[in-house]
Amino acid sequence: MIVVPGPASQMLGVEIAKLMKNASIAPVIFKNFPDGELYARIDKDLKGEHVIIVQSTYHPQDHHLMQLYELIDAARSADAKKITVFVPYLAYSRQDKKFLNGEPLSSKIVCKTIENLGANEIYVLDIHSELVLKFFTIQTHNLIALKLFGAYFKTLSLVNPLIIAPDKGALEKAEAAAKIMKTDCTYLEKSRDRLTGEITVEIKEINVKNRDLILIDDIISTGGTMVKAIEMAKKQGANKIYAACSHALLIENAKARILQAGAMDIIGTNSVDSECAKISVAPLFVEEFLRNK
Repeated sequence: MIVVPGPASQMLGVEIAKLMKNASIAPVIFKNFPDGELYARIDKDLKGEHVIIVQSTYHPQDHHLMQLYELIDAARSADAKKITVFVPYLAYSRQDKKFLNGEPLSSKIVCKTIENLGANEIYVLDIHSELVLKFFTIQTHNLIALKLFGAYFKTLSLVNPLIIAPDKGALEKAEAAAKIMKTDCTYLEKSRDRLTGEITVEIKEINVKNRDLILIDDIISTGGTMVKAIEMAKKQGANKIYAACSHALLIENAKARILQAGAMDIIGTNSVDSECAKISVAPLFVEEFLRNK
């Protein structure tokens, strides 16, 4: 078994290989040509091997997607016996349907390209919409990171903690995390304008006074939802507030805005390689992969 750590997930790929039994690492040589085109090469013989490609597709999404495509094609061309792809953050997964006339279904394009290039199965982490996985005909696995967050926050000395989901649709996940931490949870009323993308958070009375809060979401992109939720909670007397998510994209100045709004810290996984990646998903992937092997 050979693990191929893609350019976007070098450390995660190496960690997975170390946790796997009888797995070796295939070095990846990658560069950008002067005109901006990308080059990636797997520097190991893959013939007859089960290959695990680890490559997330966070910003710049198209850049990391192209690298993923090149690695899958390289492994297939090298006569790999089986290709497992682990894409912790799958780009374009927020568009699970056409919202306006004339739109492409971008998530379907990504899924079909991965499959048509030769991947035999795919693992993702906390995908925004599981409807996207239906575009694959190969086997799919959606890993859930909630128990990792529960374990992380149990190590902190939180005062009467409350977990808050960004909307009602995410309440089920928040309830699972709350169960692990043996605490309660609630959610915010959130709506998004389809044309402008502007988010509105409804002010509602939540008993947060003198409590430590964990605002948990699958993705933090611009941070608009988090900032509004933090400001609302602060006005209602909350104590320490943590922003947590599986995929800390943190576009532009999102990190600064969230911390300035009053968050103690931003806790993300290493689905995105950044300083906010405080939780590794490598053990979660290895556990699930070995279970399905």
